[in-house]
Amino acid sequence: MSRFLRLTFALLFTLAFAIQPAFAQNEETEGEGAENTEQEESSAAAGSPGEKPVGLRITGLPLPSYNDDIGFTYGLRVIGTYYENNYDPYRWQVWGQYLASTKGFEDHAANLDALDFLGSGLRLQIRAGFERTLNAQYYGFGNFQDIQQIERISTGEVPVGENIPATRTILRGDQLAERSDFIDSKFGDEFNLNENVLTGGLTSSAINPGTRILRERQNKYFFYDRIRPYAQASTQSFLGETNFILFAGLRAQRYKIQSYFEDRDDGEAEANSRTLLDIEQPLGYDAVEENDRRYVNTVRAAIAYDSRPRVRELNPNSGIFADLHYEAAGKWSGSHYEFQRATLTWRQYIDVAPGFFNDFGHEFVFAYRLLGQETFGDVPFFEKGRIYTMNEASEGLGGSGGLRGYPSNQFVDTVMTMGNFEGRYTFARTGFLGGMDFQGLYFYDIGRVAPGWQEWQPKGLHKAWGPGISMVWQRNTIVTIFLGRSEFQSFTAFRLSHMF
Repeated sequence: MSRFLRLTFALLFTLAFAIQPAFAQNEETEGEGAENTEQEESSAAAGSPGEKPVGLRITGLPLPSYNDDIGFTYGLRVIGTYYENNYDPYRWQVWGQYLASTKGFEDHAANLDALDFLGSGLRLQIRAGFERTLNAQYYGFGNFQDIQQIERISTGEVPVGENIPATRTILRGDQLAERSDFIDSKFGDEFNLNENVLTGGLTSSAINPGTRILRERQNKYFFYDRIRPYAQASTQSFLGETNFILFAGLRAQRYKIQSYFEDRDDGEAEANSRTLLDIEQPLGYDAVEENDRRYVNTVRAAIAYDSRPRVRELNPNSGIFADLHYEAAGKWSGSHYEFQRATLTWRQYIDVAPGFFNDFGHEFVFAYRLLGQETFGDVPFFEKGRIYTMNEASEGLGGSGGLRGYPSNQFVDTVMTMGNFEGRYTFARTGFLGGMDFQGLYFYDIGRVAPGWQEWQPKGLHKAWGPGISMVWQRNTIVTIFLGRSEFQSFTAFRLSHMF
């Protein structure tokens, strides 16, 4: 199925299942206020002038989606949002979800986001869940990788490790050359000749595994199984009447890593050979040991500047959101590893020519994000690619949270930098189901990693670009689909938010 068909299917499937009654518990729905409810919700969803909803709104959001990393997903998120005057974007929101995918990804979680928690003036966010990534990627570290070779290894076109390199060298004149061509064309999927033919002739030592055998042995060469129960809590508060925010939080995680060495997938005759993870055995490989689990518990702190419109926090059309996020782990936090991570991010949103676009009921926003991160200490491989800000998380320069033309963890190192640039054009608005906005978008991403800042240079920047579409439902439920491309790869994803 082409990337375009996947994207179209995901959007249509989601819209079809999203057409369901969204109900509200609201004092204003009684009596005279009822006739204005739809208009108020539509205005609030669009972020345009008008009365915002008051009271509880409950929505059920099916989770059919697609992501090249995890495949098609299925599940349900039930969201309860309580709106109250003088609280933007809401007083509190709670949701729970069941989520699984065709490639073995799971993320079952519950989340609470409460403003002015118990009258303290603090914003409290709590999430707990169970995550499993059956095909977590490990490509090693560094900015330069032979991406075409990675693809050939995964598909069995070239051997690695203990497999002997194949050859089609012309041997013993035209007769053997014709014989080699015949064997490759008829039996190349099962075996092929190698250079031992020069000395040993057509013996068993002169035969290499064919494409099918190599594919079955090597299709997990860059993958491992990662199991991660987690819990996190954070609190934040504006400093008085300013736009500055102080943030503090805790994160608890327990990792179990499983290698695919000697595993055999259903329907395959060949067991998996040693993976890149088994060969390199980076720090954190001890989590592969049987019945051995490793804790990564961290303390988090951040300072931020946020001038986005409060009522449009998740879909801003102006303002700046910048944060400096710090995270540390050690024996003192109950972690098996000691490391620190600092991440600086700058995001800005510019309403372009509002006098022109607003006349048509449309809106065009230029948004960009600049990010730089450095990790210090003994960080395990399954955490080294993590990029955390106050409200965002991704894995390496790739996937749906990084360079949107590469898979997750494609580029990982001590220093990671990227810039994301995006135009968001709101071309349609409707009051259907409490209000929906539809946005077309186009993005351009650049990024690079390095072992240290001294080694970082503009040469070697990776680039990705592509189109997308977003649906903003009842102001705080956002669905975004995009099709990203890079020089050698492409990446399609569907996520329940803007990327930034």
